[in-house]
Amino acid sequence: MSIKPINKRVIKKIIKKSSKHSDSNDKYDKMLSVLAEYLIKTPKKLNQPPFLEIGTRGGGSALLMLKIIEKKFKDSFLITVDPYGDKPYDDKPWTYGEDFYKEMKKILSSYGNHIHYYMTSEDFLSIMDSINFWHQGKKKNFSKFSFVFLDGSHLPQNVKMEFKILFPRLIKGGYMVVDNTDYFDNHLRNYFDKLTLKNNSMKVSSTDIQSIIHKIK
Repeated sequence: MSIKPINKRVIKKIIKKSSKHSDSNDKYDKMLSVLAEYLIKTPKKLNQPPFLEIGTRGGGSALLMLKIIEKKFKDSFLITVDPYGDKPYDDKPWTYGEDFYKEMKKILSSYGNHIHYYMTSEDFLSIMDSINFWHQGKKKNFSKFSFVFLDGSHLPQNVKMEFKILFPRLIKGGYMVVDNTDYFDNHLRNYFDKLTLKNNSMKVSSTDIQSIIHKIK
């Protein structure tokens, strides 16, 4: 199925609205632009598998994803995962608590095709094969994902765990966008660049802050 292009002005409006609910700066707007670009490139499928975001914070990037899903993948839905609860973030003094959770729920509450899991990615990934649910009269599961955005923990060991479990479930032609791979002296960027040399089922490209993994087989 071919995907008709979304008007560039529409994309800019979506990015502008979404950035109001996140870190409003040039770096974040660029991240949202990349996210929008590869969401739009996602292959259209019958019974479109869900889209997944790990790390939701105030909901800005999830809002962008839902708006693009609404325009291009109307039969699909978005799964978001974030523990909130003032859980320490990457062993730093930052936490994501009730205020971020309330903001996320407020801006995403009108989207019936959004499901949030209030837990760590490790917990979600450990139970997702036991989850079945209904959407538009059909029984669904998490055996496949159309698109994956990793923006939760940026600790290399956590991101590698998420990648190893989720990449095999990504549809052929789908994308995984990994945010902040420049952290920890570019450890993850170097990891993905080396991995693509050994794995002919994927291609990796990078911005200054993200790695984009394309599943080609």
